[in-house]
Amino acid sequence: MRYDGFLPSGAAAVTPALRWERPGGTLAARGTYLRFESGHRSVQGSVTGELFPPANGRWRAELLGSAGASRYLDFASFWHATGEARLHWLGEARGAWIGATGGRTSYGAAPRPVAVVAAGIWTRRPQLTLAASASRSFVGDTVYTDILSTAQARRGILTLDASVGARVSSRGGGHGVFSEVSATLALGERTALFASGGRYPTDPINGSVAGRYLSGGVRIRITSRRALVSPQPVWYGPSRRSAGTADPVTDARLDVRLTPDGLVRLVIHAPDSASTVELAGDFTDWQPVALQRAGVDSWEVVMPIASGVHRLNVRIGQGEWIVPWGATRTADDFGADVGIVAIP
Repeated sequence: MRYDGFLPSGAAAVTPALRWERPGGTLAARGTYLRFESGHRSVQGSVTGELFPPANGRWRAELLGSAGASRYLDFASFWHATGEARLHWLGEARGAWIGATGGRTSYGAAPRPVAVVAAGIWTRRPQLTLAASASRSFVGDTVYTDILSTAQARRGILTLDASVGARVSSRGGGHGVFSEVSATLALGERTALFASGGRYPTDPINGSVAGRYLSGGVRIRITSRRALVSPQPVWYGPSRRSAGTADPVTDARLDVRLTPDGLVRLVIHAPDSASTVELAGDFTDWQPVALQRAGVDSWEVVMPIASGVHRLNVRIGQGEWIVPWGATRTADDFGADVGIVAIP
């Protein structure tokens, strides 16, 4: 890595992270320990949280909070605390959002106020996600605008991420173009290799200095005992899409319906030839639940599910676990497909 204004340096890094998810929100903690070739050390840590109030049709609110601190040797210390509110419009495979952030930050001096306004759009295809955003940031007497575009492409167990942005109309925040690219190769359910590199801008909110870097390493997931007994039903082998046959998501379509007594009816439309249909999600602790046949090509189950965003997958017969139509396909850090669905 090479921070602007400093000589190039090599470093070893350890980055533990914890993530706790529930339908109505998430909580994540992350730390980084860096030891440079000079023998100097840097320690960083952060905690972030998200809350998702119940959706209103295609509109959904999101509340985010972030706090963090870092220290380099005995002379450079930093902390920040911010809160953000976003309003999302969600389409079938596209969406848009607007947001505002406020808080305080300090870099070895008196705290400075933080205010950010931002907006973004995104679109998703089966193996490609594109997004663009623009933000205007005010950090004390520092003011700057960032314009950013990102892309994520997935093919089997390989995930590629790229971003290109520019900082313009800046006073005290620097100028110029920045870009980053990364590749993640899933070796299994809990292990992945990654490589990344690029240039990032100065971040007056989080206290990072602009620089260039090239890194690689191993990412290891440590799951809870419950997850070891009942792993998330996703599949890590070569997909049928890559083999040139039918896309498995066309085998099933999901409908979500609310019942008068407050329960949720999940209906899966499957081929007439289906002998069994199963569903598993975070609301079943990832235990498969057998659906009952409700028609020639439909299967259903009625259960209590909390309002919020949930993850699920479906299995037809003894086939692989798939993401049905009606759910938004997403992936974790290890290349697994999983469906996202909002329960009103």
